[in-house]
Amino acid sequence: MNRFLSARILRQKSSMKYMLAPLLLIACCFSIPLHAETPKPCPETSFKQADQVWAGHYYLEGVMEVGSELLLEPNGKFKWYLAVGALDQYAEGTWWQNGNCIGLKAAPKYRPHLQIFPTQLSISEKNLEAVWMDGLQQGRYVLAQRENSAE
Repeated sequence: MNRFLSARILRQKSSMKYMLAPLLLIACCFSIPLHAETPKPCPETSFKQADQVWAGHYYLEGVMEVGSELLLEPNGKFKWYLAVGALDQYAEGTWWQNGNCIGLKAAPKYRPHLQIFPTQLSISEKNLEAVWMDGLQQGRYVLAQRENSAE
């Protein structure tokens, strides 16, 4: 009786190996695109007068329960903040335009404390699509509209 149970257990273990191998292969195939599509950073260039067209005060849209503002100054400097839950982040630094992206580089004193930061912004018509530190593209910075006060 003992031999019968031992043989049966061995057959079950053997068949489990054959079932797990294809599942592992499928899981690997589906995870490759997740790592392969990380956007390349916006190559850093010197700030040009033509870049000033993107200067302005932007608000983040499209990310639930997150508040963020970005001020792109016409001199190539930026100020940025983000608030989500109990986490508040702030940075200042430089920005530049290179083709269809805007790069952001936080000043050294802010870098060690940044847990969430848009390393680049992809230009999409009037909006700036946020690309975060981990490569995730989510949300867009929209230029703030001034209200006309007729008082």
